[in-house]
Amino acid sequence: MKPTCYDDYAKVFDLYSNVHLFPQNLDFIEVAAGLLAPGDRVTDVGGGTGMFTAELLQRVPWIELTFVEPSPPMMEIAATRLPLGANLVHQPLDGALLAGLPEQKLFLFQRSLYSLHGELAPYRDLAQQIAERTVTGGHVAIYEMPGPYDMELAWEYYSLNRDLLGITEETLLGTWPVMEAVFREFNSGIQEGRYTLFDRTSLDDVFGGAGFACSHEEGTTFVYTKS
Repeated sequence: MKPTCYDDYAKVFDLYSNVHLFPQNLDFIEVAAGLLAPGDRVTDVGGGTGMFTAELLQRVPWIELTFVEPSPPMMEIAATRLPLGANLVHQPLDGALLAGLPEQKLFLFQRSLYSLHGELAPYRDLAQQIAERTVTGGHVAIYEMPGPYDMELAWEYYSLNRDLLGITEETLLGTWPVMEAVFREFNSGIQEGRYTLFDRTSLDDVFGGAGFACSHEEGTTFVYTKS
C-alpha cells in the first residue's frame, strides 16, 4: 500500500501534474493510444485521480478499461471522471487480481511501476503473471519516474511557472507542503530501497524474461510487446 502522503497527494495531484507544465505526460498517453484498437482491454495500474486515464479515453473511448488504484482518496476522485462501465479496482496490483482478469491488450504504468516493490525478484514474478494475462502481440507501456528530486529546483520550477498552474502565490504556498512531502517520500524510498527505478537494462531483465521485447523507447517511455 502506498504511504499516507500519497493519499494527501490526491488533493493536489491534478494541480501539480498540470499538462501545461509537463506535456510529456500527454506524449506518453499518445504512445499508449497508438497501440489500441476498438474493443481492446486495458489495465491502468496506479492511475491516481484518473486524470490521464480520462485523456486516454478521449482518444480511444472504445476500450474496455480496468483501473487499479489502492489509494482511497485517489480512487474517489477517479470514480467521478471515469465511465460507469469501467472496472474500478481499489487494491494494489497482485497475482490474485491478475488471475481474475481476462487477457489484456495493454497494461499501463504511468509513473507507478517504481512503487510496487523494492527489489527485482518480485517484479520478475509480476511480469510473468502479467504475461499470462496479456494477448499475443499485447503490450506493457511504462512511463518511468526520474531520479531523486532536487527539492530546491522543484520549488523554483513551480514558482516560476505559477501562472501556468493558474494559481495565486498564496495557493502555491498553501499546497506546496503536500507536494514536498510526496517528493521527499519518493527520494527516501529510492535511497532506502523501498522503491525501484527502472532503466532499459532492468526492464529487459524483468519483462524480457517473461517473453516481452522492447518495441519502443523514448526518454523514460518504454513499450514492451509480447511475442
